[in-house]
Amino acid sequence: MTKEEIITQLQNATKPGEKYYLDDDLIDAMNGYPEPFELVEPILEIIGTHPTVDFGMPGDLVHFIELFYKHGYEELLISSVRKNPTAHNIWMVHRCFNDVNNPKREMFVELMKELKADSSVSTDIKKEIDEFDWE
Repeated sequence: MTKEEIITQLQNATKPGEKYYLDDDLIDAMNGYPEPFELVEPILEIIGTHPTVDFGMPGDLVHFIELFYKHGYEELLISSVRKNPTAHNIWMVHRCFNDVNNPKREMFVELMKELKADSSVSTDIKKEIDEFDWE
């Protein structure tokens, strides 16, 4: 399966208000893709642009992209959250923040401060940020 076919199927699985489901063939294609890190940014884009989809806690997409934890994932996550903060990707940042050995912890805190100070960020997102301990 090509990268474009994988991304199209991932996008087609988004159904507002419903639980996100991936069939085993798609998961196998993602895991077998020769350059799987190339899928991380498009997956983050899907999460960021579909705030009403239930991606799970953590769900198949987060399990997949967290394979790249401390290998470029955090930078892409920060960029994605800056562009499209959602309840789900705020939660994802907090998962990274919880690792006290993560050298980017302060970056996560600064990102949350930036979002809270940004007048274009919704009150709902600011409430989501406040649901977590960032100290």
